[in-house]
Amino acid sequence: MDYSNSFGDDAYFFIRLQDILNYFILKTKNPPICKIGGEPLKKWICLTLIIFFSWEQPVCSHQRVIPMTLHRALFVEGPENIQPSGLTIWNGQLYTVSDKHDYVIFKIELTRDVAILKPILPINIPTEAHLQRYDFEGITSDGVGNFYLVSETRFRILRVPSDGKEASWITPNLRPWGEKQHLFKVKNAYLEGISYITPGIFILCAERQPRGFMEVDTTGDSLLVRAYRSDRTRFEFSNHKSPDFTGLFWYQNSLYVLERNAYLISKLNKKNEQFEESFGWSFHHIITRNELKYSDMRYGKAEGFCLDDNYVYVIFDNNGMPRAARPNDRRPLLLIMVRPNH
Repeated sequence: MDYSNSFGDDAYFFIRLQDILNYFILKTKNPPICKIGGEPLKKWICLTLIIFFSWEQPVCSHQRVIPMTLHRALFVEGPENIQPSGLTIWNGQLYTVSDKHDYVIFKIELTRDVAILKPILPINIPTEAHLQRYDFEGITSDGVGNFYLVSETRFRILRVPSDGKEASWITPNLRPWGEKQHLFKVKNAYLEGISYITPGIFILCAERQPRGFMEVDTTGDSLLVRAYRSDRTRFEFSNHKSPDFTGLFWYQNSLYVLERNAYLISKLNKKNEQFEESFGWSFHHIITRNELKYSDMRYGKAEGFCLDDNYVYVIFDNNGMPRAARPNDRRPLLLIMVRPNH
């Protein structure tokens, strides 16, 4: 058992352990003797070892995970081979990118029955070289109509102006900063989410094995990047799935992250200059419904999310996989859920 991922709070664990030991010491006037390896030891010492090596505090507690309530479930229609890979909201309108469509940002039009992806803003990428896909895996907005995309293959942030003019790279390749902290070890598990914080400052997330964060400051004369791993988790990733991050969103001075394989969104707190999980909002019970789930649910498929005062929006990339209930239906999915009060 990996104890580093088992304790929601190390301090709480050791306080509880000390309380238990004190109880036995005070209540037992003549502690009995037991033998380990032929050497007599007091029973409370044996008890210490037993508790330490057999303690199994649940990774995911009811106090820390809140199930969300479904408001609407809309299957997504758009261009052929549409694979949504990020989600953001600006002026009440949802926007997304597709990692198979490098040259356009889509707005999402919500109808009664479906969500329709409509091309709204061209991505006029500088003509440096079109030798490989850009594989945009995240989208964020600065609040005045400009968008910022993160490229998984280029490890860079692209600014897309609101007027549709030529986009511009605002960072160099960020891979060296991540590799120094042992990120980006697995192919196609690189930068997966981006969030605009304040002008020139962004937070990115590395997907998995290990997952982590990159805090990027482009405001000064020289680029500042702080990268670190964040595999420790409070939540449950069943069937030996690796902890992962697939989206970020900054809202009302708080950062939230999408944890795909745990089927939840977690609020992050800063501790010792690093982001850590606090509580989570779960959608596992929704996406696993017979009428919504896909034929293969071994791994999560949530690729992007955002939220407002009332709702949480999560978009799913099923990679062309059919629905379990309707094998001929291979559309992605958008869930709109009531935002919990906590």
